[in-house]
Amino acid sequence: MPKISESDFRKVLSGRDFGTLYYICGTEKMLVTHNTKKLIDKVAGSDPSDFNYHTFTNDFDVDEFAVALQVVPFVSEFNVVVVKDLDFADFSSADGDKIIDLISNVTGDTIVILTFPTKLDEKMNAKDKKLKTLAAKKGTVVELNKLTAPNLQKKLVSWASKRNVVLSPRVAGVIVDYCGTDLTALKNELEKLCAYVGEGGEITKENVDKLVTKNLESSIFDLSKAVINHDGTTAFKVIDRLIYQKEEPIAILAVLATTFVDMYRARIAIKCGSRSTDLSKWFTYKSEYRLRQAENNSRRTSTAVLRKSIDAITETDILLKSTRTDDRVQLELLIVKLLMIANEDR
Repeated sequence: MPKISESDFRKVLSGRDFGTLYYICGTEKMLVTHNTKKLIDKVAGSDPSDFNYHTFTNDFDVDEFAVALQVVPFVSEFNVVVVKDLDFADFSSADGDKIIDLISNVTGDTIVILTFPTKLDEKMNAKDKKLKTLAAKKGTVVELNKLTAPNLQKKLVSWASKRNVVLSPRVAGVIVDYCGTDLTALKNELEKLCAYVGEGGEITKENVDKLVTKNLESSIFDLSKAVINHDGTTAFKVIDRLIYQKEEPIAILAVLATTFVDMYRARIAIKCGSRSTDLSKWFTYKSEYRLRQAENNSRRTSTAVLRKSIDAITETDILLKSTRTDDRVQLELLIVKLLMIANEDR
């Protein structure tokens, strides 16, 4: 069976015609964990017997794995073997070949579930790729990647509805803008909001602004906007919050640099008769929110100010990486410089 999506996988779970091999992977680890559990509950039950249910982490004993695959189900329909985050780098070449051979020859009432709740595809070696190809031919590969912003909004609205809380798609979009695309972080923030408004309540933008913890990228958008608007008080409040959240100064500076480069690109694109959305054709942009913020902020300043600002950020980056001066002091000095540069437009 070819690679399938989460919606197709739900159809598989709704029936009883199960295959012998499942490979569950993807960049959205919350969905990988959630759907792995749903499959296990379906084929082994919510309280599986130790005799018919076996779990292995990535450093398991190959001989024990071989024995588990040969178990005949007892008072159960299937013998279920789950392997989490299998990494062939942890095995000898011979053991790696044996694992692939064992999995390729699974028959009868045994179901093998290979799941990757933390390991990413980028770290796959030749044997990892061979196993995934085998799973695509012999079984089912379920790829659960990051959802698009519209789908994330729908999921948040659905989760809120299940808790008898009203959440509009527009406000759900604000939550996504503030938190990013990580589903675990979004769910945690939604749980907090639902608890705050209570059953039967409605989550408003004011609630979101008050309670939601913004991710680094969203906070830097606020910081750059404050600088462009000559709002030093807000700019330093953002820095204080990020330091309190234990964000690394180097990481803060990296995102700040990216934000100003985005604004510069957006401004040049608009001056040349294009739109900010055209940037996604020339550069790797996956976030519409990022482009929207870049365009809005770039309209409030000049090209010369953006160029000088990028130079100042570059100088601070060199200082942070080459001297032993206090990182927070360097960040605060940079904010002062950026505010002075932005003031030149006046």
